[in-house]
Amino acid sequence: MRPGYNNPFSQKLAFLAVFLAVTFVLLGGAVWVINFVRGRVVAAAADEIVLNPAYVNYSTEGNYVSAESNAAIQTYITQFPEPQNAQVLVGMSTAEIWAFMTTYVSGGIKQDCTYCHNINNFGAEGAEIGDDTIATRKNTARTHLQMVADLNQNWLTQLAAIEGKKPSGAQVICATCHNGEPLPVAWPAGLHALPDDYRLPLDNLDVLLVTGDLDVSLDAVQYNQHTMYHMNESLGVGCTHCHNSRYFPSWEQPTKYYALTMLQMSQHIRDTYIDSMNGQEPSCQLCHQNQVRPPGAAQSATVLPAVLGSSNAPN
Repeated sequence: MRPGYNNPFSQKLAFLAVFLAVTFVLLGGAVWVINFVRGRVVAAAADEIVLNPAYVNYSTEGNYVSAESNAAIQTYITQFPEPQNAQVLVGMSTAEIWAFMTTYVSGGIKQDCTYCHNINNFGAEGAEIGDDTIATRKNTARTHLQMVADLNQNWLTQLAAIEGKKPSGAQVICATCHNGEPLPVAWPAGLHALPDDYRLPLDNLDVLLVTGDLDVSLDAVQYNQHTMYHMNESLGVGCTHCHNSRYFPSWEQPTKYYALTMLQMSQHIRDTYIDSMNGQEPSCQLCHQNQVRPPGAAQSATVLPAVLGSSNAPN
């Protein structure tokens, strides 16, 4: 071969080799990307939260009710079609109480029946249960159901009387506060921009009812600011959700009356039920969880037993 002569055949082979190598790399990369994306999509689909339509933005999925408990309650229902010792859920059959308990009590705290019951006798009380802790939990659950009826029938019904805004109809139920936790924390440490010892001013709601008189103490102003910030963060809203931004003391926004009613309700909860709340005072965050409609609230009174929902409120 003459010096300086380039064989066309060799050039074609080199080009083909480079072309095939680049094509292989590109195809391999494309296949990897496709498989990676597909894996992420499949994983996301597998992790997708299926919401329970009876609730506001809440899922009752999980394996918290054991097969043993399911079998035990079926035996109990057959043996006692009418309930024993039902003190709050009156007017319901044992099967209806079981359906409610599965969806709203076990579903609300994500715990098995054995958290509150001796499954050898679901109707057992006190010493009959054979476990003081379980007996105490059952009594606490009963008190909380009484609280649910109280709040739905005597407090949420007040919202309907406020002119200018129709209430959503959402109802308090176990998951509204528990949100899947057996022992929820009303005031977690490190709330953003609030001192850890801050609590709602339930002993003096007047500190929030400023009418334009600026002759108030700096401490009162600061406490007011803490409270407003706590509400903003807890509901995920801005000041104008409740206020006329040009004149904050104004009461022209109906949601401001909603907020006052909820604060008065919180005061009632603390004064009436604190002994069954692990000594915790209520907070806005406990129920609202950064949403206007509390996730874990029942969608409406129609999905609850009449004894618990607002539809059973006196005229």
